[in-house]
Amino acid sequence: MEETRYKILLVEDDKVDQTAFVRMIEDEKLPYNCTITGSVSEAKKILSCEQFDIVISDYYLGDGTALDILESVKNIPIVLVTATGNEEVVVRAWKGGAYDYLIKDLERNYLKALPITVENVITHKKIKDQVQLLSGAIMSADDSVYITDMENKIIFVNKAFCKTYGYKKEEVVGKDSNILWIGKPESENTRSVFQVVRSSLQVGFYHKRKDGSIFPVSLSRSIIKDPNGNEVAVVGVVRDISDRILVEDELRAANQELKERDQQKNELAIAISEQLMIPLADLKNIICDARGGALGEISPKLKENLESAEKDIEQAIRIVNDFLDISNINTGKMNLEVTEFSLRPVVCEVAEALSSLAAEKGIELESSIPDSELIVNADYNRITQVLSNLIKNSIKSTPSNGHISVRVKDNSNEIVVEVQDDAANIGGDKINKIFDRLAQIKELVYLRQEEELALGLPIAKELVEMHGGRIWAESTDGQGNSFCFTLPKADVRKEAAPVAAAFSNPK
Repeated sequence: MEETRYKILLVEDDKVDQTAFVRMIEDEKLPYNCTITGSVSEAKKILSCEQFDIVISDYYLGDGTALDILESVKNIPIVLVTATGNEEVVVRAWKGGAYDYLIKDLERNYLKALPITVENVITHKKIKDQVQLLSGAIMSADDSVYITDMENKIIFVNKAFCKTYGYKKEEVVGKDSNILWIGKPESENTRSVFQVVRSSLQVGFYHKRKDGSIFPVSLSRSIIKDPNGNEVAVVGVVRDISDRILVEDELRAANQELKERDQQKNELAIAISEQLMIPLADLKNIICDARGGALGEISPKLKENLESAEKDIEQAIRIVNDFLDISNINTGKMNLEVTEFSLRPVVCEVAEALSSLAAEKGIELESSIPDSELIVNADYNRITQVLSNLIKNSIKSTPSNGHISVRVKDNSNEIVVEVQDDAANIGGDKINKIFDRLAQIKELVYLRQEEELALGLPIAKELVEMHGGRIWAESTDGQGNSFCFTLPKADVRKEAAPVAAAFSNPK
């Protein structure tokens, strides 16, 4: 470790004393870089252009005294060396700002005490500078700071405290800090303030100014201990949070208004959507009847147009249904009818129901379930909807003659359902957005307006999470994607053989 060296200015007009001082430094190998001068004028000249850690000066000099040096140097500690024990000289030196003094004896034994004196003076100067720095920081702080003794008497306040509370320093120092409190946790003029207790005891209170006005504050209090670990004082840091409380109240009121408006819009949208479903369903039935000949013989061209119209209506019905589901989730009206059931019939029914849709593209759709009955407590229809949405998404994305598999796995305390397809890898940031409702709306409506608005995956995510499960998507290194969701497992019941089926095989 590098030794600290002190830069010292010795002001001494006696050549013998100068020599003795230098010899003492060499003999004791003291870490001093010493500059020597013999007059007040020369010392002032040197001090005007150089900085020293300490000045050691004989009191009587040829062109003045050490007090003349003290008058021109305010930030460098000075040790006086005097040949007499004149108390008047010592008092004048201390009043002038000297840190210490030494009595010069004929044998120059005072030099033996000099290293200790230098160390003490420099240490004292460092402590004094630190205290001044901390005091300046506290006094200029924007937060109100007050310190009390262990009897709760105020012993220090900063400028911000006086400005905030309306007291002058002399009016509050020595008073019990209870004068800052309103006496009760709350009154007619207050409301509940945040109260977060941490290691620093930061909590919300109401304080009282000199004029009696009440205002909310955040208060942090810490114990001050002496070097022996004894508690000697308490420092409190206070911040006026009136503006913060006002902003919070305004934000709370604005959020409540927005929430009520959003609720009204959702309820109106639900009502309109439910009304739209009636004519859409009727129109679909009419088209089905017309295509089936119930309304008489129709031309091939009209039949083609009816088929196209039926698809458009089915798409519109899906969009309205998806919108209704989203709106009901937003308004908290999506109620789950939870029962205990096995996932086996869900997978089989959904895969079989969608087999014809897969066959239209020549896609093989298969399912595989373990030989154990995996039991869940869930809403049967909603889980069916989740699985249908995932498989429909894969059918839409998978190219002709592709393959889709539905697998169910027993994974400790949860059941994993996986839909794996041969579609092009999703990858990138897109795979993280496919379950995001807003991202999907932006993608499908604004970027690719010719495509169908599909909210199946975001709805699946909402429904799975309502059941306490998780949902995610993965892309393999080659061709294909996996869409997985979990459900909490209720029970496992053994069966004789596994169920595996290919519901749509183009071969």
